[in-house]
Amino acid sequence: MRRSSSQNLPLVALIAGVLACPPLPITLKTIDLSPQDSPVTGGSGIAGAFGYCFSSDSPPPSSFSPGPAQAMVGFDDYFAPGAQPFPCNTVRDETFRGGIKFDLSQFDTIGSADLLFDTVNSLSRSNGETVGQNPPESFATTIGMGTQAFSSASEMPDDSELPLPAGPSFDIGVSSQVRAWLGGRSNFGFIIGGPRPTATSSSYPQDNDAQMSWYGNFRLRVLYNPAMNPRAPQ
Repeated sequence: MRRSSSQNLPLVALIAGVLACPPLPITLKTIDLSPQDSPVTGGSGIAGAFGYCFSSDSPPPSSFSPGPAQAMVGFDDYFAPGAQPFPCNTVRDETFRGGIKFDLSQFDTIGSADLLFDTVNSLSRSNGETVGQNPPESFATTIGMGTQAFSSASEMPDDSELPLPAGPSFDIGVSSQVRAWLGGRSNFGFIIGGPRPTATSSSYPQDNDAQMSWYGNFRLRVLYNPAMNPRAPQ
C-alpha cells in the first residue's frame, strides 16, 4: 500500500524550524588576574678591579632596590679609573630586569590576553647629577618570555622578546604568549628588560651613569568563554 506523503510533514516542519532558529549567543567573560607572587628583580653584571691590578678592590654596591609589588629595570654604573699608564680600574656595572608571573591553571583556552602595568617611578644619572622624572619615564625596552625560574641573583634570561612602547602606562597584547603556556610551554612568566645588555669583564661602560625605572600595578586581562573553561569563574 502506498503511504501518503503527508505523513512526513511534521518531521519536515520540525527540521525546518530548527534550521530557522538563530544560533545561541556565546557569552564571553573578562577577568583581571593579579600576579601569582610579588614581582622579582634580578641583577647581573660585573664588580671588582679590572686592568693592571695587583690587589682586588670592592666598589660600593648599588643603592637602588624595588619597592613592594614592584619590578625594577635599568642599569647602575660605577667607575673609578686607575692611574696611568697601567691603570687598575674599580668597576661596578649592574643591570636589572623584572619578572612577573601569572597563574593560568584555571584556563584551557582563551580568546585574548593583555598585560597591563604602569611606570611608578624613574631616575637617571649623568655627569654626576641624578634627576627624577615627573611623570616617570620608562627606560625598559623589551618584554619577553622567561626561560627559567626567577632568581634575584640571575640575569633573568628570556626569549621571544618584543619591543616595548614608550609608556609610562602599558597595555601589551600577549595572547600568543599565554596560548603557548596553555599549550604546554613551561610558564616562567614575563621578563621586562633594557635599555642595554649586561656588561662583561671584556666590555663594560666606563662611566657613573644610571637609568632606572620602577613598574607596578601589574594585571593580566583575559577574555575567555566560560563554557570552554569550566575551572575559570563562570
